[in-house]
Formats: sequence, C-alpha cells, structure tokens
Amino acid sequence: MIPSSTIRSVLVALLKRHFPTCEVHFSTNFKAKADYFYIELLEKQTFIDKVYRDRDIDVSIHFVPIPDARGRICRSKLYEAEEKLDEIFLSVIQIGDRFITVQDTSSRIVSEVLHFDFHLQFADNIELAPLDRMGELKVNGVSLDLSEEEE
Repeated sequence: MIPSSTIRSVLVALLKRHFPTCEVHFSTNFKAKADYFYIELLEKQTFIDKVYRDRDIDVSIHFVPIPDARGRICRSKLYEAEEKLDEIFLSVIQIGDRFITVQDTSSRIVSEVLHFDFHLQFADNIELAPLDRMGELKVNGVSLDLSEEEE
C-alpha cells in the first residue's frame, strides 16, 4: 500500500531536486518572497475486492512566480517551468518500491500561474488490521475453545 504522505514526499523531493530555489507548499502562500509550487491531490478509489483497489490520483501542480520590482511576471519563466515539469513527470515515477507510468500531462497558464496536471493510476492493496479471534464460545451450554488456529 502506498500512503498519500509517501506520494506527497516523492512529489516534493522531485520538485526540490529540479527547482532548488523554489519552495513547495500544499496551500497557497500569499507571503512568499520567491517563486513557489503549490500542489493539490484529488484521489478517487474503486474497490476491486477486499484486498485490492484501483487508485486514480489527480495531481495538480501550480507554479507561482513572484513579480519583479515593477509587478511584471516573466512569461519565459512559466514556459521553462512547463518544459521542465514535462521532463520530470512524463515518464515513470518511482514511489517506494513501485514504478508508476504517467500516461499524459496537461498544462495551461491562467492569471500568470502555470497549472500542470497529470494522473497517477495504479492498483494498490488494502492493509487490513488484524482481527482479534474469539477465545471461547458457549453454544447450548457447551464451551468451544476457538483460540487455537486450525492447521
């Protein structure tokens, strides 16, 4: 099972490796003094059975450049970030011991913010908590010891 926290950690590590001067946030940061990324994850799960589920995680990465002294945004910075994000994510992403293929990406620039989107689609197992076994059961006055496991 891949926890959501592990997916977030991998995304942050990839962004920090390729954009070392940018911060990475999971909420908007109006007080930022440098360019930053804002990540949103939206997950959809389809249960296959008691053990497996299909997961589809919509990853939306927003690149927010800080305006210069005159309040302008350099659009070439947005285009460069878009190309770099394509290089990073349009391939196989390793999350723990799993390798997940990103089939396609999409991007758009709205209000001088780059919106870069892709999906992580994979099957995952469900970790079930161990159940406590019943120790003794009394049926019609007869005690049955159920604590021993059957072989």
